[in-house]
Amino acid sequence: MVVVLLSMLCLLLAGVLLLIVIDIRRVTKELIYINEHTTNGFVTANTNFPLIRKLIGASNLSLKVSRKLQQAQAHQENQIRKMLTNLTHDIKTPLTVSMGYVQLMAKSATQAQQPRLKRIERNLDSVNYYLRYLMDFNLMQEKSTTLKVKQVNVSQLLENELFNYYDEFTKQSLEMTPVIEPDVMLQTDATLLIRVCQNLIGNILKYGQKQAQVTLAPIDDTHIKIEFANRGNQLPKDPAQLLNRFYTADQSRSDQSVGLGFSIVQSLVTTLGGRLHLSTEDGWFRVAVILKPLKD
Repeated sequence: MVVVLLSMLCLLLAGVLLLIVIDIRRVTKELIYINEHTTNGFVTANTNFPLIRKLIGASNLSLKVSRKLQQAQAHQENQIRKMLTNLTHDIKTPLTVSMGYVQLMAKSATQAQQPRLKRIERNLDSVNYYLRYLMDFNLMQEKSTTLKVKQVNVSQLLENELFNYYDEFTKQSLEMTPVIEPDVMLQTDATLLIRVCQNLIGNILKYGQKQAQVTLAPIDDTHIKIEFANRGNQLPKDPAQLLNRFYTADQSRSDQSVGLGFSIVQSLVTTLGGRLHLSTEDGWFRVAVILKPLKD
C-alpha cells in the first residue's frame, strides 16, 4: 500500500514538474519572440502554479518598463530632431541674407575694404558649410526609417544637378566633363541621392583645379556607379582617412574639415544601401558611389 502511494506521489510530482518545465519553455519562447519582433504582447502560461505566476509577473513588468523607456527615448529623439530642424532653418535664412549683402557690398567696396569683406565672406561660408552638413545629418536621421523609394531616372537627376552648378564651374574656370549614360534607372530615394550628388559636386568646386569629371554607368543588371573626379594639388596619400569625421586634409585650415563632409556622405550612401570608395591616381581624386535598387 505504501509503495503504491509513493508511486502515485512520484507520478504526481513528475507530472507537476513536467508542467512547470513546459511552461518555462513556453515563457522562454515567447520572450525570445517578443525581443526579436515589434509587438505589444506579453508572456502567458497554461498553468496557475505560484512559481510560474511570479515568473510571468516579473517578466511582464520588465517588458512594461522597457517599453515605457523606449517610448520616452523615441519621443525625446523626435523632439531633438524637430528642434535641430527648426534651428537650422532659423539660422539658414539670416545667413543667406548676410551672404547676399556681403556680395553686394564687395561690388562697391574700396580696395582697402576688400580684405575685410573677404574675411567676413570666408567666415560666413564656414558657418554655411557646417550648417549644410547638420541639415544633411537631420535628413539622414529622418530618412533612416521613412525612405521614399521610387523609380528614379538617375541620368536626368545628375544632369539637372550639374546644370544647377554651371555658373559656379564657369566662375572658377573649372572644366567639367560629364560622361553620363542616358536613362539609367534605379529604385531609390531621390531626396537622399540629390544630397549625395550636391555634396560631392560641392567638394569638386571646393578643392578641384582646372579639370573635373562626373560619370554614370551601370555595372551590371542591378548595380550602378557614379564617379566624381577632379584634379588637385596635395592629394591625400590615404584617401580612406577622409571618411574619418575627425580628419582634416589641410591642417592649416582646421575650419574646413573635409572628413566631416565625407563622413556624412558615406552615411547618406549607406542609408541608400550603397558603398562609397575614395581613390587618387595620376593627379586625380576620385569618389565612386556604388548603388543598388531598394525595395519598396
